[in-house]
Amino acid sequence: MTPGTITASTPQERRFGYLITILGVLWISPDALMQRLIDDDPVAVIGWRGALSMLTLSVYLYWRDRGALIERLRAGGWRLIVLSILYATNSGAFVLAIDLSSVADVLVILAATPLCAAVLAWFVLREVPDRRTSLAIALGGVGVLIAAAGGISGGSTLGMALAVLTTVNLAAQFTMLRRWPQVDNVAAVFVGSFFMGVFGFTFAEPLAMEGMSLFWACVLGLCLTPVAFTLVTVGPRYIGAAEVSLLMLLETALGPLWVWLAMGEVPASTALIGGAVIVLAILVSASSAFGRNA
Repeated sequence: MTPGTITASTPQERRFGYLITILGVLWISPDALMQRLIDDDPVAVIGWRGALSMLTLSVYLYWRDRGALIERLRAGGWRLIVLSILYATNSGAFVLAIDLSSVADVLVILAATPLCAAVLAWFVLREVPDRRTSLAIALGGVGVLIAAAGGISGGSTLGMALAVLTTVNLAAQFTMLRRWPQVDNVAAVFVGSFFMGVFGFTFAEPLAMEGMSLFWACVLGLCLTPVAFTLVTVGPRYIGAAEVSLLMLLETALGPLWVWLAMGEVPASTALIGGAVIVLAILVSASSAFGRNA
């Protein structure tokens, strides 16, 4: 397969793509809760998130490749570096955006990710989403707007800009993962985590973090982030970048529920209604893979 070649996925592969992406999103869905529980410098959080993710992934890569990690990284070449930078940028920008703006502000901007991914996929891959996916993208956007209603505050300009950066980079990451299926997605997340660790430990003092903040940072970095994004980045091999981006909105629906269970904060009715609309959007999109005609 040459770089940029997109082969049509079989119905079984499309189902697998949906399932593994949904599993990854479910795994990362407590992310917002973790950010609430970690009361520390967000740059330090980025540092721990990257360094600990790299540790977990290094163990997996050593087990999988039996010492051939360096060869695997070299094989990815400059494409792996590009994917790594995209991952590190959208992950770091998201943490900073949440710190500088309200969650609602960030979510409203992130609602544009599926549309952005659809545009990039058309421009780069000449992929055009079908009617069901297009309808699902519209429904997902409406769901996020409903969920965020009442919490929009017009946050800081920098926070909003970082949310836009997250949106564009996430869409670009999924698009390029689909264009370059030969690049090892786990290795890309590993190198991206390294970049995040270097950034955080250079511009903050992660070692000063202590107590429960450090504990939750370890949970996030060792368990949630590396596993979730390893699974999610498999998705673009089998389903469109816009579809993967749409499934990522499921985190918006589940995030308030985790906060409710862990901290007793009852979600607003708009969050529940918006979450239901997002789930409906995902069901509409998934019907192309799991329906009778799939």
